[in-house]
Amino acid sequence: MRRRFALTFSILPLLAGCDAAVRSPSISVFGSFFPVWILCAVAGVIVTAIVRAVFIRSGIDEYLPVPALVYLCLSVGSSIGFWLVWSGGFA
Repeated sequence: MRRRFALTFSILPLLAGCDAAVRSPSISVFGSFFPVWILCAVAGVIVTAIVRAVFIRSGIDEYLPVPALVYLCLSVGSSIGFWLVWSGGFA
């Protein structure tokens, strides 16, 4: 009996994500719902393309040790930044 009680209360924190009051992280685009993380990933790639153009124009691109890794990290970092801004993760 005690084991069942402990198992029940150990599972309860996992059910907090099933709350009906929390809305899903999606946005309506022309009547179709898209997950917000896709939009954040696209925004991250766009920011990376703009930063790459600035790096090439200013000559910084020549001094990057592994450009592919730098741009990959920049894309992932800016995507996560957009996600944090969107979801209110900074509050």
